[in-house]
Amino acid sequence: MKILLTNDDGYQSEGLAALSDALVQAGHDVWICAPSTERSASSHSMTLRGEIVITEYAENRYHCSGTPADCILYASKGRIFPMTPDLVISGINHGYNISTDILYSGTVGAAREAALTGLRSMAVSCSRSKDGSFPFTRTAAFVVEHLQQFHPLTSSECIININVPGNGNGKWKSGVLSYLEYHDAVETKREQEHRYFDSASVRFGTSVVLSLKGGVEPIQRCDTQFTDFQAVRDGYISVTALSILPPVHQKVQLVLDEMSREVDCG
Repeated sequence: MKILLTNDDGYQSEGLAALSDALVQAGHDVWICAPSTERSASSHSMTLRGEIVITEYAENRYHCSGTPADCILYASKGRIFPMTPDLVISGINHGYNISTDILYSGTVGAAREAALTGLRSMAVSCSRSKDGSFPFTRTAAFVVEHLQQFHPLTSSECIININVPGNGNGKWKSGVLSYLEYHDAVETKREQEHRYFDSASVRFGTSVVLSLKGGVEPIQRCDTQFTDFQAVRDGYISVTALSILPPVHQKVQLVLDEMSREVDCG
């Protein structure tokens, strides 16, 4: 199988290397186009103005100056590779991409862009083990072992999202999405001097430097059952089928339908 790899941790990341090595050893033809630097939490951000630089660093191995989605867009539209890949895999990400994480994830964004361009795709992530290391080898082995099962399930309408816990039970289960509550704090680094425009003390040019201070694990804030969050918390590898198009909120859509019919009647 011809497989194109990308990620959001950068082309020199350990997770990408582990997945590439495992797929090559399994006999697959592996290509890489990944960001030149880490682009975590870039979601589906794309470079629509300006230039993108794609640099070859080994045979069929490239790094891209843009975002993860750019890697797919420019590699495919620019015909960087000699033929169309059978599958795009984004990962292995350094950390989970579960539930509401997928809204922010550059890993999932790249897989989504692949699907939008008509390519089959998957996103793969894992969490740290108790000793602080990531189970990249075990995660890559899981992907290789289940590739023939999951590949036919992918399409231009669906990507497969895989998350592997650091200390798991070796089993996997499907999981749906849920709302997560994050506990990142906004930290003020410094506050620049105030300048005043006139005697009325109207200030302008005031700047505050802020940063996110994380490190606290999220919690599930809804009572949704059988979620990917619950699966990995219980030691299972979670596998989720993500729809490319966001779902319509049915209850509100029905209200809008009724409102539009009233307009037509008027």
